[in-house]
Amino acid sequence: MFFIFAHEAFDLSVEESLTSEDTIGNIDEILEKAGSSVCKELEISLIEQGDADKEITLNAYSQIVQKIRSEERLIATVQSKYKDSVEFKKQIIECLNKSPNVDHLLSIKKTLKSLKARLRWKLVEKNNLEESDDHDGSEIEEIKQEITQLQNSVFQEIYHEREEYEKLNSLVQKWFPELPLLYPEIGLLKYMNSGGLLTMSLERDLLDAEPMKELSGKRPLVCSEVNGQIILLKGYSVDVDTEARVIQRAAAYHRAWREAKEESGLLPLIFLFLCKSDPMAYLMVPYYPRANLSAVQSSMPLTLEEALKVMKGVAQGLHTLHKADIIHGSLHQNNVFALNRQQGIVGDFDFTKSVSQRASVNMMIGDLSLLSPELKMGKPASPSSDLYAYGCLLLWLSVQNQKFETNEDGIPKVDQFHLDDNVKSLLCSLIYCRSSVTAEQVFNMENLDKDKEKTRYGEASFD
Repeated sequence: MFFIFAHEAFDLSVEESLTSEDTIGNIDEILEKAGSSVCKELEISLIEQGDADKEITLNAYSQIVQKIRSEERLIATVQSKYKDSVEFKKQIIECLNKSPNVDHLLSIKKTLKSLKARLRWKLVEKNNLEESDDHDGSEIEEIKQEITQLQNSVFQEIYHEREEYEKLNSLVQKWFPELPLLYPEIGLLKYMNSGGLLTMSLERDLLDAEPMKELSGKRPLVCSEVNGQIILLKGYSVDVDTEARVIQRAAAYHRAWREAKEESGLLPLIFLFLCKSDPMAYLMVPYYPRANLSAVQSSMPLTLEEALKVMKGVAQGLHTLHKADIIHGSLHQNNVFALNRQQGIVGDFDFTKSVSQRASVNMMIGDLSLLSPELKMGKPASPSSDLYAYGCLLLWLSVQNQKFETNEDGIPKVDQFHLDDNVKSLLCSLIYCRSSVTAEQVFNMENLDKDKEKTRYGEASFD
């Protein structure tokens, strides 16, 4: 009503003009009628609605809400599709900008070929001088320095080669699965199948290595120095079938280590390479002289504090393997290392053997067998059998040179030793009822890394 009267008062299309008095009077009338109309509207809104009116209102409200929610869903769908399209565009641009290029890798291989040729010549020159009757010591020393520099350069290029392989591997996983088939000459598929461990650029004769006769009882072992690090080469005799299995098992171990690296509790594998002239596979690992438990305990036995720290690292190593569904099967005092008498790591195993073959070897600590009762009964190796060997090693470190008493099954009697109750409880869990404990649980036990040592042979506590 207010707008109707206002329109009449201010309508410019009316031919007759109004005087100021008529306008004022008309406005007063309009305002009075507008006030009356507003009051009527308020009176109507305050009157309680009936059930029918309420139902109509609720239905209308419900339909409005449904429409709003439907609209929200449509908006969310549009937003999602927009984000997907933006991401797709980004990936397409990235794909176009990351077209595979093996030129750098081929350039590295060419450089490696030249460096290896120079290195071989220097090695021959050194051998000839050493075998001559009138050789000059200073000249030989100079050649040795050149050999060291060339070896370091070769390994530097091999590491660069590995970086390029990793870049190409990433492209294969994300964009170009056909890449190994397009460039078979670069050996990308072999690199990928080995988890990045296998290298085709390393050869045994490039290393001026010394044989380790005292450690070569089972397989050829040689020692060398690369970039200031002492390394050990383990030789495995392989044929066509065992070569593939060695690569597969070593790759699985390497992948497990690579998940946590220094925190894995495992001995790292540096490189795996195949000999071109002989049916041999060589595994390169760090060399820790006289750092295995057998050597440490025979020279200067670990204190209980040190033993607990070392065995915490060993538990971490077993957990890393078990998490990757790998059974060690060959845990003993010769392949568990105590680095700086503080850090324990689990050594690798014979990659030419299956887990059942590894577990069938009866390793001993004095009169104590590390072979679990179920393995003696012919059952397959399991994480439980690894923990039995772990428990025996922990018991051996705790009691040191004390003699073991065993039951008819060859299981040591823990009760014969004076140990803290918590230590004894853990040992009983590991040796008698291993199904109730895992390597992860042993690793997470808070008191494994406590610094306080109450006595030399006991009174350490475990949760």
